Amino acid sequence: MDSMLKRFALSSFALFALFFISLNAHSKDTFELLGVQTQAGEKNAYMATEGDIALPVTVVNGSESGPVLLLAAGTHGDEYPSMFALQQLANEIDPASVSGTIIFLHLANPDGFHGRRLALNPKDEKNLNREFPGSKNGTPTEQLAELLTREFISRIDFFIDMHSGSANQKLLNHVYSPFVGNAELDLLTFEFARATGMQHIVMYGDRPRDPANSISFPNTAMTRGKPGLTTEIGHLAQRDDASIAYAVRVAKNALYFLNMISGKATPHQNAVIYQDIDYVKSHHTGFFTPRVTIGDKVSVGDVVGEVSDYFGNVLQTLTAQASGIIMMINETPPVTEGESPVAIGIAE
Repeated sequence: MDSMLKRFALSSFALFALFFISLNAHSKDTFELLGVQTQAGEKNAYMATEGDIALPVTVVNGSESGPVLLLAAGTHGDEYPSMFALQQLANEIDPASVSGTIIFLHLANPDGFHGRRLALNPKDEKNLNREFPGSKNGTPTEQLAELLTREFISRIDFFIDMHSGSANQKLLNHVYSPFVGNAELDLLTFEFARATGMQHIVMYGDRPRDPANSISFPNTAMTRGKPGLTTEIGHLAQRDDASIAYAVRVAKNALYFLNMISGKATPHQNAVIYQDIDYVKSHHTGFFTPRVTIGDKVSVGDVVGEVSDYFGNVLQTLTAQASGIIMMINETPPVTEGESPVAIGIAE
């Protein structure tokens, strides 16, 4: 952990000053989103619309000043726990007890949700989380990304994009803490990630640093100077109560950290910080059979899975190229050449 955080060197006093400025950046006025106004001390659930796009949002505009936090679910339409978590939390939150403004984006990708698609939008077969900042004159997914950039990211101070494993993926719950080379922003983002209380924190610096080519939803926030996390809670396209409750708890910890509601964020006492992810690739197309599961510790050379042809003949034995913990594994048999059915988190 120390080696990673050296690149984020910032005195505690300076961090406090930065944080204090963030928390008091907004006077308490009417909050407007896509032409709909929500008065201070009010909660407003509605369909935010522009052209052919309609997004379910709840805006909780607190009675006191504070930051603007965006909590988004359904960037990938088949990742369900956070959708139910945001419904629950939005209904529970009393605007009279909130400092700042919370935007609950209940479903960022309605077409993907109703199309029951793995990550893609059936209108153009594109992954929303790879199309930012989008284009107003582009395909449906590009237009959606442009609207989310212009109308949502532009109005916020902090962001959590809440994901889970798709129908083919088993995931170890974790949070991505991105870094973009801005020491103050990167450290604040890391502290924000720690405050979620999640045990497994992945340091992530692989996204472009150009705001005009931000690629993903949270990186669009980061390239505009705003902490943007990605949480992964739940898997296999399930909607289990435990994952929903955990997603609620993580979101509440974020609100505690930002002093938006009363309470104290509690970082995990045994947090594991990952400096990298090693993706084990298949060199063949066929059937994948896992030989490990999430949370397993592996060493270099350990067998993590096998790839066989359509007749059951083993074509490749997949082995760990790094020592670490299994973070993701494909639980369904299909695998294509070049695909990575196993991901290993490399801890510091």
